[in-house]
Amino acid sequence: MFYSILYPNKETADSAVYTSTECLTDLGLTSVFDYIFKSKIAYQVEPFYFTTLTDPGSVKYRQAVLQDLENPVFNGAVTGFSALIYAQDAALKSVRNELESNERWRNNYLTKGQLLQAAENYCAAIDGFSQQLDKLDFKSEGLSSFRDYLAAYVKSDAFAGLISHAKRIRAGLSEVEYSMYIKDWTIRVRKYDGEPDYSNDIEGLFDKFRIGDGEKTFRKLSEDPVDIKIETKVLELVAGIYKELFSDLDNFCVKYYGFVDEPLYRFSREIQFYLAWLELIAPLREYGLPFCYPELAVAQDDVFSREGFDVALAYKRRGDGIVTNDFELTSPEHMIVLTGPNQGGKTTFTRAFGQMHYLAALGLSVPGRSASMFLFDKILTHFGREEDLNAQSGQLKSDLRRLKAIFDTATDKSVVLINEIFSSTTISDAVLLGKKMIDGLIRLNCHGIVVTFLDELAVSDPAIVSMMSLVNPDEPGKRTFKIVRKPPDGLAYAIYIASRHGLTYDQLHERLIGGEAAV
Repeated sequence: MFYSILYPNKETADSAVYTSTECLTDLGLTSVFDYIFKSKIAYQVEPFYFTTLTDPGSVKYRQAVLQDLENPVFNGAVTGFSALIYAQDAALKSVRNELESNERWRNNYLTKGQLLQAAENYCAAIDGFSQQLDKLDFKSEGLSSFRDYLAAYVKSDAFAGLISHAKRIRAGLSEVEYSMYIKDWTIRVRKYDGEPDYSNDIEGLFDKFRIGDGEKTFRKLSEDPVDIKIETKVLELVAGIYKELFSDLDNFCVKYYGFVDEPLYRFSREIQFYLAWLELIAPLREYGLPFCYPELAVAQDDVFSREGFDVALAYKRRGDGIVTNDFELTSPEHMIVLTGPNQGGKTTFTRAFGQMHYLAALGLSVPGRSASMFLFDKILTHFGREEDLNAQSGQLKSDLRRLKAIFDTATDKSVVLINEIFSSTTISDAVLLGKKMIDGLIRLNCHGIVVTFLDELAVSDPAIVSMMSLVNPDEPGKRTFKIVRKPPDGLAYAIYIASRHGLTYDQLHERLIGGEAAV
């Protein structure tokens, strides 16, 4: 039985976990998601991107749906249906608001006619889409079960009753004929009784003014009412003549007041979660950046990525100059200690690590050629914050409070990302506190990255993997933004000390170019 295109059943929907926007900001995903939210504002997809999955089966359910939608034929079919049904429901809400108005409810046959038209459009869309789906070979459980649900719905008594009732009223309305007598400010309406058609007489009267064989021109008039109040009143008078037909229209509006099927409406909104992601990454793929469907690792399995990258940075730069990187954690390894020079890509790498895990937990494709991601219970981040000068405590105390909050909530199923902590204290204190932090993370057995300038934190432990951001050996001041598995070489600390005194290559080069060194 079809429940949702996002969840295989209600139980998995109830087990989904909401993620804080603070975490997404640290990962750089808010800018990416903001674009999606603006482009899909009518569908209100925000909750879907803030809610991660904890069940591997649900992740695979979504991955399969997304893979089906990579097919342009499938994508085009569901895109058109989603837009039509969602727009139809929006129009229906507007009609219902009119019908519920105290001033317009009774005998407002203009609005009731709009509801009838909406129902006819809805039936045509459902029937046409069902025929489309019959010809498509979906591989995913989600789209296959939706197709079965739609086929059953089309054959249901409820849908058949809606169609037949709408057709009966439309056939009756097509036979309505009436005459209007207008004099001064008075309009009288009565049944058409064979009164003569004066069109030919009028044409004949003006025929003598014709020049040459001029062609007749016709202008199509809009179906929208020119004066709602007058047309509403005229229809009331017509309804008094065709009482049985308009009474049937009244009954139709009562019976099919909310005719849109709830699962179909939900599908039309939820499917936009997938379509939005495919639209977003399409240009990145055109730039040559790869995306893949990650395997799902459990705590003791390998976690890796080949040619991964920061999707937020790639989107911002339109793929220009994006450097891809690899990483791998093989059990019992579960924590990366990342060192290297400032502005060498360490933060970007850390964000990419978190992004890939987060996107995988949404059931989406992730940046990279291939990957295996750990399905977490929560992502916890500690990235740099601007120091609040009005705060009573200093930066170190703030860091420790935030770190304690992480340790209070982290489990062996969490992903923890810590970026450049303890930079406000002395080196000896930073080493002491850093080692205690690393010991705590090892005991937690959580996955993650610690970015640091302290080589001492890359301790020799089976759980720890040391990685470094590289510089060009021929030009030490030039970053390569490549991150490799490598023991620390002591340069990170040296560069850190030099930077504090304004003596790095870049700092010296900038001053020399600026002429400050010329005396």
